[in-house]
Amino acid sequence: MHRPTRHGTRRRARGVSLIELLATTAVLAILGAMAIPSFESLVNRNRLANASNEMLAFLGTARLEAVARHARVDLCRSDDGEHCAADATLTRGWMASRQDGAERRVIAATPMRFAVDMQLNQAAGNWRGYGPDGRMRTGGPTASVGRVRLCIPVARPHDNIRDVTIRASGRVEVIASSGNGACPPPQD
Repeated sequence: MHRPTRHGTRRRARGVSLIELLATTAVLAILGAMAIPSFESLVNRNRLANASNEMLAFLGTARLEAVARHARVDLCRSDDGEHCAADATLTRGWMASRQDGAERRVIAATPMRFAVDMQLNQAAGNWRGYGPDGRMRTGGPTASVGRVRLCIPVARPHDNIRDVTIRASGRVEVIASSGNGACPPPQD
């Protein structure tokens, strides 16, 4: 059925006025401007956490394989995750492998596809892999603390550095620190 209308009455328009729309837009712009720095800090913190967790998982898998198989596991830089490449950049990727009879078997590879800088201290540059006892093997005369520094050169978050540290015993840990917006090289 159709409802009769009265003539002479005005129907009120529904919607929002221009003033209400401008006020709402201004409030949203202010809230967005306050949230962007926090969001940027969150994204950078997650990038660092992902990169350090990826490196921890890679090193843990390599060490576990060395101990479980009672075999030497070699670490090297790799562009494709299947072959060692001495000229591969640090941030392209890493590979862990072991000799299995006549063939070399890849145990783990990490592509390191994170927007972070990576640096090694001198001890980490001498890493060769894990021995059958789970200890880090080095190319130098003594085993010392090796550090892989993962860093984003920004002031947000304040703790913009993650050092993945491997002791001579093979124990791995991550230490967060502040570079005050810079990425200084790791100390020995």
